Amino acid sequence: MKNLFMGLGIVFIVLGVGDFASGWMGYNFTYFLGPLSSFTPIILGAIGIGLINLGSKN
Repeated sequence: MKNLFMGLGIVFIVLGVGDFASGWMGYNFTYFLGPLSSFTPIILGAIGIGLINLGSKN
């Protein structure tokens, strides 16, 4: 279970970094969320960090 949470956490962090980088280059990865799309890299990164922390406690 520990490896599952760690793996999912890393995936969410990579998605957050990718979303930030694509937005910085002019492509909105999460355009369908409207104004909330500017916060999705932070949200994805926070979910990833939370999952990694949850996995390290097990």
